[in-house]
Amino acid sequence: MRPKLLIPFALALCVRAPSFGVIQTSVTTDPVGFTATSCLSQSDAYVGIAFTRPAEFNGTIQGVSSNPANTLTVNSVPGWVSDQFVYAAGTQSKHYYVLLGSGGTFNPKEGHMFPVTGNGSNTLTVDTTIEDLSGVTANTRIALIPYWTPATVFPASNAGISFTATTSPPTFQTLLRIPDYSAAGIKQPYAAEYYFNNGSWRRISDGADHGDDPLLPDGYFVVRTANGAPTLPLKMVGSVLMTKTAVRLSAAQTGKQDNPVAMIRPLDVPLDATGLAPIDNSFVQNYQLLLFNNARRQFDKAPYRTYTYNDGWRLASSPLVDHGKDMIPAGAAMIVRKAASAGAAVFWVNSPTYVTATNLLPLQATSRKTHAGAGTFDINMPIVGTKGMESRSGGTSGYHQIMLTFANNVSIAGANVSPGQNGSAGIAGPPIVNGKRITLNLAGVTNQQVLTLHFTGISDGLVSSDFAIPIGILAGDTNVDQHVNVKDVNRTKAASGRAVNSTNFRSDVDVDGQINVNDVNLVKSFSGTSLP
Repeated sequence: MRPKLLIPFALALCVRAPSFGVIQTSVTTDPVGFTATSCLSQSDAYVGIAFTRPAEFNGTIQGVSSNPANTLTVNSVPGWVSDQFVYAAGTQSKHYYVLLGSGGTFNPKEGHMFPVTGNGSNTLTVDTTIEDLSGVTANTRIALIPYWTPATVFPASNAGISFTATTSPPTFQTLLRIPDYSAAGIKQPYAAEYYFNNGSWRRISDGADHGDDPLLPDGYFVVRTANGAPTLPLKMVGSVLMTKTAVRLSAAQTGKQDNPVAMIRPLDVPLDATGLAPIDNSFVQNYQLLLFNNARRQFDKAPYRTYTYNDGWRLASSPLVDHGKDMIPAGAAMIVRKAASAGAAVFWVNSPTYVTATNLLPLQATSRKTHAGAGTFDINMPIVGTKGMESRSGGTSGYHQIMLTFANNVSIAGANVSPGQNGSAGIAGPPIVNGKRITLNLAGVTNQQVLTLHFTGISDGLVSSDFAIPIGILAGDTNVDQHVNVKDVNRTKAASGRAVNSTNFRSDVDVDGQINVNDVNLVKSFSGTSLP
C-alpha cells in the first residue's frame, strides 16, 4: 500500500533531547512528519524511511583538516565529551552521521553524508572510505544525526502493533531484510536479516542482539511478513529533512549495477523533481529506475514499473508518453540500475520540493542531429562531471543544434557562446522556445575544441537562473575517449553496413543515415586529433 502522508508538517517543532545533554547551537529544528505504510501478511513490503531522526547538533564548520581531510571543527563550543558520538554497546546505543548543508564560499559536497568515527570537544572525525571532506570550506552548515536502527524503527513496545515477534526461530514471522549495498551486479543478496525474539532484534546469522545496527538513511529495507503474522501498519514519526541529499550511485565496468535507494522525503515527488536526470549524469539513457508495489501481495516481488530516460521519462508500456509527472510515493523503495560504465561513481542530488528552489537547471541538454532516413539521435551534454562529446561532423558550415529540456515551461532572456582555445563558434539566430524546450542553433563551429554555452535569465515563472554548459567538439571520436585514432577507425569499420540505431549512431559521422566507407575515411581524416 502506498504510504500516505497523514501530517505533512507538524507546527510544533519538537526534538527529543539527547540523553547526554548536547548543547545545541541552533534554536530551530526541522518540522516533524508522520507516515503509515501497510505491511501485508504473506508478503514483502519495500520500505524507505521518509524522515530522519532528530538532529542532535546543528551548526557550521570552522575548518577542515588536510592530509587526511577527515576531521571538521565546528564554529561553537558545544562542550562535547571525547567520542560521545561513537557507538559503545550497552552504554551508547547510537551511531551518527554528518549531513553537509549549504553555506561556505565553495560547497561541492552539499547533501553528502559521512559516518562519524570519533569526536573531540568541538571536532567530528568521519569515515572517508568512499570520499573525504576535501573542498568543503568554512561556514558550511552541518547536522549531526543518529542513524535509524531496527530497534528505533520497530521498538520493542510495538510488538503486535507494527510487527510480529518470532516465538520459534527459524519460523520467522516479521523479518527485516537489508540489501547488500556493496554487492556487484543486479538482484543483489541481502547483507543482513533480522527477527525479533526475547525482547531484541537479532540477526539470523548469529542470533545475537543487533537492534542498534545502523540503517542507511538513503537506502531501504524489506519487511517480510510470513508464517501467520497478520497485516500490520508501520507508522513512522521523524524530522522532515529541509536540505539537499546526495546519494552515491555506482556503476560496473562490465554488466549492469543495482543501487538500492530511497528519498528522505515525506511527500510524493514527481519524477521530474527527483533530481535523477541526464544533466548531471545521475541518470542517462540505458539506465533503469525500478519501483515496487506494496499493494501487491507477493514474496520476492519483481518491480511493477521500470522507467528509462529517453528525451523524457518513459515506460515500456507507453514509450511515446513523457511520464515526468508520474509521482514517486513518499518512502518508496527504488533501484537505480546503471548500465556498464568505465567512469567513476556519481552523486544523485535530491532537493526538497517543499522548499523554495533557488536555481533552475534543465533535466537534459543534448546535441541533436537528424541522420537522413535513420532518425534523430541525441548526445547528452551534462553540466557537471565528464563533459559531453559531439563526435559527428558539423559539415562545411560547422552546424550543430543544442536542445535543453526542462520540467516545466520556460522563458529565456538570452544566450551566447564562448569558443574553446583556438576555436571559433557562433549562434545562428535567437534561442527557440517551445514550452519546456529551448533549441539553440550553432554555426561556424570548428573542430577540436570545448566551447561553452551561456544561458541567461531562464525562468519557469518561479525561479530565474543563469548557467553554462560545456560542449566538446571532436569529430570522429566514436568511442568518446577524447582521442581520434585507430580505435575509432576500427570501431567504424566494425559498424559499416549496419543500420544506424541508438547504439551505433556515432559511427555515422557524416550523418547521412548510413555507416559505410565514407564514414571510415572521414574518421581517418581526423586521426591524430584530441582534446585535453
